[in-house]
Amino acid sequence: MPPDRSGAQRVPVARFISRVARRQWWQHFAICACAAPAMLLLLAMVAWLSGTPPMTPRGRGAVALLTVAAAMALSHRFRTRRAAAAAIERAAPSCLNVVITAEELERHPERFAAGVARRVPTHAAAAIADLRPGAVVPLHRIALPLAAALGLSLLSSQPGGQVTREAVDALTRAALPILASTPAVRVSIEPPSYANRPAVTLTDPVRIEALEGSRIRFEIADGWRVRFGTESITELSAREPGYFAVEPIGGGGEPLLIPLTVDRDRAPSVHITAPARDLLLPDASRTIPLELSASDDLGLRTLELRYTKVSGAGEHFEFVEGTLPAAIHRTSGLEWKADARLALPSLQLGPGDSLVYRAVARDLRPGDSGAAASDTYFVEIAGPGQVALEGTDMPPELDRYAMSQQMIVVKIEQLRRRQPALDARTLAEEASSIAAEQRTVRANFVFLLGGHVEDEEEEAAQSHEIQEGRLENTARKDINAAITYMTRAEQGLTALNTAAALPPARAAVESLQRAFGRSRYLLRSLAVRSRLDPSRRLTGDLKGAEPWRRAIAEATDRDGEKARDVLRVLIATVGDAKRTGSLDSVRLHALAESALKIDPSSAIWQEIAGKIAASKDPQSLEQVIAQVSQEALHGTISRTGLSTPRSAVERTFRMERKQ
Repeated sequence: MPPDRSGAQRVPVARFISRVARRQWWQHFAICACAAPAMLLLLAMVAWLSGTPPMTPRGRGAVALLTVAAAMALSHRFRTRRAAAAAIERAAPSCLNVVITAEELERHPERFAAGVARRVPTHAAAAIADLRPGAVVPLHRIALPLAAALGLSLLSSQPGGQVTREAVDALTRAALPILASTPAVRVSIEPPSYANRPAVTLTDPVRIEALEGSRIRFEIADGWRVRFGTESITELSAREPGYFAVEPIGGGGEPLLIPLTVDRDRAPSVHITAPARDLLLPDASRTIPLELSASDDLGLRTLELRYTKVSGAGEHFEFVEGTLPAAIHRTSGLEWKADARLALPSLQLGPGDSLVYRAVARDLRPGDSGAAASDTYFVEIAGPGQVALEGTDMPPELDRYAMSQQMIVVKIEQLRRRQPALDARTLAEEASSIAAEQRTVRANFVFLLGGHVEDEEEEAAQSHEIQEGRLENTARKDINAAITYMTRAEQGLTALNTAAALPPARAAVESLQRAFGRSRYLLRSLAVRSRLDPSRRLTGDLKGAEPWRRAIAEATDRDGEKARDVLRVLIATVGDAKRTGSLDSVRLHALAESALKIDPSSAIWQEIAGKIAASKDPQSLEQVIAQVSQEALHGTISRTGLSTPRSAVERTFRMERKQ
């Protein structure tokens, strides 16, 4: 039988309960000390109203001692070890009543079986391993009543209750060090050098707003730390929104949550203001004047005109890129205009060739992160069979580059470069336009093969049949592969994911080039079942065989899922508070941090987190629940008619309205 180690395990739990009980004694003493000067002020007021002389200093001292002694005697039951164990359970609900059981085991060991007596102290010690006495009874619960007692004592010590300026100054000097439950926080924000903005210093900020790339430094008192998420920091480069938590290192004191909002450096806005349309010209003998404009929120660095010369036919296009000079007029540091000339004779364009041009601007950021491009326009030289008037717009039905898979790749690349500068609506419109062109190209090749794929995903899943001989013709196999890639590119564009659409679009071009390069004819053949060779049955090598299991992607959280988690904890907290009659400050601040973590840059969640941290009673939390409930509705499934049956009268009324 193993030796009984319950005594060795019981000592840490007993010592922790004693430390908490000692803090509770000082907390109640500080509160009772406030009662003594309050009683003296009350007696002085009664004496002043009745016209009796004030009490002597010895009498006031006797009244103060009696008041403190009576208050301490009446509150004795709140300072027992049993009360200390209950306070530990409220501070750490995960203890699940094991600390209260351990304290009862100390007082009445005869009530418990031997097995329980051995296990309870062990579980209790494990439950409070990461808990500090300061988290159960924070230091400010002792310091604030002592400061109040000091102030009331200074007021009651004046003759007749009169307050002098010297007494107020003495009260302020004595109380300020004690009232500082959270130390003063100084935050210096240094914007990036290219922004040309001055550094800013904030004291006790409610929230912090910084430009992307700014250096944020904290200055706080010893014994405190600054945490960004889960990492302790003293300096941070602002890249993503979040929140800072200023909290004591050894426990005790209430943490301070400071949301961080990161202002993005927007990409420049670039436009070609003239002629701002596609042109179809009879020849390349003219020069086209262009007007450019660009603006930025912080400043511009360069503005230039780039072109791409396109020549060739089919899927074998040749692209030549270059830059044309532009005369820049700096109207201000934030807005530029430029004039350029598109000299077609010097570019050596032939019949059927085209010139694609766009304006590109860069802001003051180093590297290519601050580049943006304008809408792309092109000039086409009429080929054989095309009739074009001088300078007319190109007819949309002759936009042969929209019918080219290679040009779709170019458009996706351009959209991907411009994506950071586009809003959600513009991005959706341009991606949908390219997806429509991709469907047109795909439809042409489906028609070329003489058939239509009803289920594209099923067709892609069965693509292994190509290697099994179902499609023997090389050109047909490559075109089928290109159609599959086109479908994936279209799906990526529909989902507004240019990073997912670009690789299959390029793969479709490679497949089409192989198809047209190897064979210029297509054979329409029926599917042929692959024959099995019975002589090769069970003759394979099993050394490389290994089990396979389908990889299941992790499900992403629905919209509003985190808000619903916070709502559930809020409801549980209100229920516990109504049963116990008090709110747990540690639990409230953890809940406030969880709410702020959902979206630190949102004003709504900043307000919700502030209300949770400042709540003093269950009624104030119920108001927060009503606000969180609105955010928790995002992502929920609306109720259907089957889930909400209508009455016969309502159903008849709705039928009459439809008629």
